[in-house]
Amino acid sequence: MKGFFREYRNIILIAAIIFIVYTTVFSAFNTAADFAYAADAPYIVIGEEVFLLDSETGRKLFLLPPTYYAVIDNMDEEFYYVTFNGVSGKVSKESVSVVGYHTVAPGTVQEIKIDSKYSVFTEIKLKETMEGKGEEYPVPTGESMFFLGKYPSEEMWYYVKYNDKCGYLKAEYTTAPDISTGVFIPEEKEKPAEEPAPTASSDSGNLTKILVITGVCVAVVAVIVIIFLPKKKGGNKYYYEDTDL
Repeated sequence: MKGFFREYRNIILIAAIIFIVYTTVFSAFNTAADFAYAADAPYIVIGEEVFLLDSETGRKLFLLPPTYYAVIDNMDEEFYYVTFNGVSGKVSKESVSVVGYHTVAPGTVQEIKIDSKYSVFTEIKLKETMEGKGEEYPVPTGESMFFLGKYPSEEMWYYVKYNDKCGYLKAEYTTAPDISTGVFIPEEKEKPAEEPAPTASSDSGNLTKILVITGVCVAVVAVIVIIFLPKKKGGNKYYYEDTDL
């Protein structure tokens, strides 16, 4: 092993020096790298007749508004798991496309109330589900709710949230029986500002880098010369050498 290193020590030393020079140069010219924009987040682009489905049961929750974006939380082979208007669910991969978006896409939440003509009642009940039997949650007729989405059936129903409960209510019972969500227009990504002209300070920084690199290169050349410089054989004689007496 010692013989191996003795034989190839010059090559190993040169390789180490080249590595040091490379890393020094690379570091010098990349310290000013600046990544101003993070990667865009993945969103689904909602098309026509796309329902948000319950993540576990697969039942329909509400109709997602066309043209809007919903952020992707997860995915599997068949579904994208997304959140829209604060409600988590899933959509079939085949029903949507995917896009990267640089900011938070808005939802369509709106505050609504029970129409005053139903104020003769003390409360109106929300249906937990439109598919099968479920619980019913009472809502006082004077309280506000939040519209989350539409559920078209024989009549139009709204999926709404009251306190911590979500459920379905006929649209005609509310102060906004014909909610329109409009068309979503994505916000354009701002272009990065043009780089300012070099200043005296930046020129000084570049000069420092050049001097550092030049100094390293000179040192490397000097070391290589020393390594390969022929060594003079010593003229000293030792007591065990043959001598002319």
